[in-house]
Amino acid sequence: METHSRRRVPLDKRKRTETSCDKCKSRKQKCDRIHGQTQCRYCELHGIECTSTQPRKKRVYGNVEGLGTRLALLESLVKGLLPEANLSSNDEMQQLGKSLGIPLPPLEDNTINAQKNKEEEEITLPLLPDQQGQVQYIGPASSFGFHLKLRRLIGNYTDFQFSMFGKNAADPDITLAFPNASGAAYEKDPGGQRTLSNASSDCGSPSEAMREIDPTTLESLIDSYFDVVHSDFPVLHDASFRETYELWTVSDATSAANPVWLCGLFCVLLLARRVASVSIPQEAERHWWRYVQTLLPTVFFASNIFAVQALLLAALHLHNTSHRDACWNLTGTAVRIAHAIGLHRDDVKHAQSPLGRELRKQLWWTLYAFEQMQVSSYDRPSVIEHNVSLVSCPNERIVGVAGHCPQDYMKWSQKLVILFGTACRVLNTVGNNHNIPDDAYSRPLSPAAGVLRDLIKWQKELPSHLRLDVTDSLAPSSRRPILLLHAQFHYTVLLMSRSTLLRRATVLSTNIDDPPSEALLVISKTCIDSGRALGRLLLKLDSINKFNAFTWWDIFYTVASALILVLDISCSAKQNRLSSGAASKDILQKLACLMSRQLRDWNVPGSMAKWATIVVDVNATAEELMTTPTMQRSARLQDVLAPAAIGSIEPIQHIPQHESDQTIGINDTGLAIPFPYSSPTDGFSYETPAPGREEAQQFWAELSFMDDLNEQSQDWSWDDIDAILRGSEQQNDTRRHIP
Repeated sequence: METHSRRRVPLDKRKRTETSCDKCKSRKQKCDRIHGQTQCRYCELHGIECTSTQPRKKRVYGNVEGLGTRLALLESLVKGLLPEANLSSNDEMQQLGKSLGIPLPPLEDNTINAQKNKEEEEITLPLLPDQQGQVQYIGPASSFGFHLKLRRLIGNYTDFQFSMFGKNAADPDITLAFPNASGAAYEKDPGGQRTLSNASSDCGSPSEAMREIDPTTLESLIDSYFDVVHSDFPVLHDASFRETYELWTVSDATSAANPVWLCGLFCVLLLARRVASVSIPQEAERHWWRYVQTLLPTVFFASNIFAVQALLLAALHLHNTSHRDACWNLTGTAVRIAHAIGLHRDDVKHAQSPLGRELRKQLWWTLYAFEQMQVSSYDRPSVIEHNVSLVSCPNERIVGVAGHCPQDYMKWSQKLVILFGTACRVLNTVGNNHNIPDDAYSRPLSPAAGVLRDLIKWQKELPSHLRLDVTDSLAPSSRRPILLLHAQFHYTVLLMSRSTLLRRATVLSTNIDDPPSEALLVISKTCIDSGRALGRLLLKLDSINKFNAFTWWDIFYTVASALILVLDISCSAKQNRLSSGAASKDILQKLACLMSRQLRDWNVPGSMAKWATIVVDVNATAEELMTTPTMQRSARLQDVLAPAAIGSIEPIQHIPQHESDQTIGINDTGLAIPFPYSSPTDGFSYETPAPGREEAQQFWAELSFMDDLNEQSQDWSWDDIDAILRGSEQQNDTRRHIP
């Protein structure tokens, strides 16, 4: 015992320097100074004053695994005590400690310098032009940036055309649906449906114009809105809205209607026009939108719940009709008004009925989810602070959703929306880290890995009656909400993991013999699984006739799934393992078939039509990848793509493959060819895939703007591709003549 208590090496024989001098520290060399001497050998040799003023470097004892486990435990403890704590960055943790009154040590110099470098990178990001000659910011972690990197990876095109966002939505000559479509095309009466003959007449005021519309047609449009649009976008309350509408119809024609409420009614008609059984001429839509433009200034200056509702309805219409920049602006205005009237807090209860309080909660969560979807597209800052827990979940019975949604559906949907908002916040952090090795993302405190763990926890804790395996046993009205709930879950997983799959594809392109790291494979496999699951969910929606190609995110989700599937096919082709990508190929073909059928419907709005065209062309590109030799695909791109954070995650449950194959029943023998293809031989089919397609090359070429000018100019948002594809007016004209 006495031997172990003594120092193993006496001080007089100790060779390690107790404290290195400042000069040796700056040179990062060993300081050779014998104990008791005033100068080290280097300083004495060069005649330098030997001083030791810098603090000694702190040593960390223990291995990496032990420290990682310790950090994971500490993070879990903090999350357990503060579920809403934001641990995504050092600054966020410092702000959290300051708000709690906990003193924290200052950040090290290297951390501060890294933050400054990050800010300098963000300053150099370009502002990109739109179709109005303006410039707009699209963040580096945007969905369009992902799409552009994917295109540059699997494409090799030099010609380009560019267009971004729609033209000014206030232009009186603009057609919000299809710019080249004639209103006369809608005057026909297909299938014996009723037509609206007097809605397009010019009137002196919006109220007079509304009263000129046939009451039967108006009621039919309102019914269609609440049957189709409302279940996805619960902004209004059915009974309350109809009560106000009936009071307006029986009122004197000379009495002035509430202009804010009237604006919302016009927006209801605009959205319902595409899903109603009544055939509405497109000229009527143009006139209705002009009346909305007339009423919007009054809405902007109002601070009530009607203003938030009207702005959200108008924003959704603009989003669907190739004016997503205007949609972003209106959504931000709606958020500001919502803050002004206290929608973001439960404790604001000024003379409200129980129904009024619950409707405020429902409107707030609808607004939050809608804004976050746009944030994920553009990688822009959210107007809403993350601390949304001040608003509780609305009572399903009071707001009237208990009849068409399973029990506790809104509760679990709210939890998922909060996770989705968290994912959007960490996107910028992940998207800007271009040169960090894969192992750096396996740390327990990685923000993206934390989001993935929380998503898996959400899925595990989901009640049995909200799971996919009971979908067929639910009432028909409850099936679409459940399928959309899981679709949003898988879209959130894609959001956090798709850059890792893109990084894996890039590694395979640059060096086929050097396999990707294990951490990269884990997250990319998760991304592929969610991409396939999302595609099967959309096909399931189509099989039960619940696919909404007119007013909601169904086609947007289809594009997100298709891009993941084509990346999986690309990786399989590069590794000469075509069988591993067979499942993705099959799902992608069925999605392309679905989109081709949807493109034949004249009521599909502009944004949806352009996204649907992307899916068809992506499928054609996948066919070429499966038939083109691997070595002919050039590895000319050396972009270091931002990987998603990799943590300790578990497999995510997906819809089984056999379930999709047995229940969907989609014809796989061929595709209905949308514009610009006049026949299957001009485009492609499943039976005889064409090895070369000029149309597909032109499609990808239209996206390759500024390829060789500025690397950072590629950071766009691919879900705004609807505007980019508007470059050829002749293609739209061709589509109009498809039988």
